[in-house]
Amino acid sequence: MLPQNIQDRLEDMGVISEQANSGSSFVSSQAIDLKKRRVRNVVSFEANNPLPFGRNQAKGLITVDVRFSPNSGDARRVDVKFDACRLTVRDSPLNINFPLGVVGPTGWLRTGYIDEDIRITRGHKGSVFILSRTAKRTSSG
Repeated sequence: MLPQNIQDRLEDMGVISEQANSGSSFVSSQAIDLKKRRVRNVVSFEANNPLPFGRNQAKGLITVDVRFSPNSGDARRVDVKFDACRLTVRDSPLNINFPLGVVGPTGWLRTGYIDEDIRITRGHKGSVFILSRTAKRTSSG
């Protein structure tokens, strides 16, 4: 979900962790705007002792904005470009925006399976994403 260099930095700071018993919890969501070809990924986190200042527990958000475009050679694939990443920690001075602009990382996602409730996608670095729909779509018009 995050550009690798940002994910590595947040792991080094102890804000995020791959370990199940790290004292951290995460909830992620994704909003897709097909007309504007934009995706917003939001991770709400709660972590024990993640920062060198302030409280023993931190709650916050990591927001990643991504642009996508259909791939001309593969109808199941979209090319992606990370536009911005924001780290916000509640009740702290930490509110960092990483505008990625022209230097934003790029990659692709290929959908392997999709139905009304679930989507399974593989990323260009081999990551597998399994997403489930939490709310039914509403038609406007």
